Amino acid sequence: MDEEQIIRAIEAIQWDYEEALVPESIHYIQNDDLVMIKNNKSTSVYANKVVRYHRSVQEVKDVIAYFGGSPLSWWVRSSSDSSELEKHLLTLGFQHYDTYRGLAKKLTEEETAMSDFTFREVNTEEDVQAHVEVAAKIWGYDDEAIQAAVTERASYLQFPDRRGGYTIALGNNKPIGYSNYRYSKDGEVLYLNGAGVLPEHRGKGIYRSLLADRLIEARKRGCELAVTQARIGTSEPILRRSGFSEYATYKQYVRE
Repeated sequence: MDEEQIIRAIEAIQWDYEEALVPESIHYIQNDDLVMIKNNKSTSVYANKVVRYHRSVQEVKDVIAYFGGSPLSWWVRSSSDSSELEKHLLTLGFQHYDTYRGLAKKLTEEETAMSDFTFREVNTEEDVQAHVEVAAKIWGYDDEAIQAAVTERASYLQFPDRRGGYTIALGNNKPIGYSNYRYSKDGEVLYLNGAGVLPEHRGKGIYRSLLADRLIEARKRGCELAVTQARIGTSEPILRRSGFSEYATYKQYVRE
């Protein structure tokens, strides 16, 4: 893959889902110069978003009108031409919310498995509960969010054509970390879309072990590339030390 193909693979993590799982309320616009997602039943800025925009600032208002009055996020890929778009979004009520690095690693070399920790693919109801509970402790889910996550993961695992799944890391047979993953429609790309380790167990190589475990499996499946969008200040340093390179920076602008 060349650099532009890798960047497009990084961006696809936001929209390349199993078609049969996409509800009727979600609408996609997918062109070479514009990719955006609209969810008629959600007001979340993560459900309503512009993922790629390579058009003139004169057309920005037309894109915003597509979402009606819903809150939305606009992911701006930083480049020599992006400053004008960013300034225009600010004048329209958007605020810079977060910054992400588009990272990728070509799976051309064998990964080294780390045997100090145990990993388990999530398959049972008990596994789902453990996966959600450890994520909830890390990210501070409330009871409603916990129940929603359990229902969502359990339902996804029942889907026969799913392209992703979940992994839990165990220490003394107790969940201490988790990861989420999905494969691209063509099977060539591994999307890493979430992972974490309990604070009291960090600094022991667990995150890197979870990562290595997933990359080994992806390479066995014939994947050529692993990609993610890492929020600055979180997993980015570990991913870089594990061989991931930066291909793009994305600034997330939000209009509530």
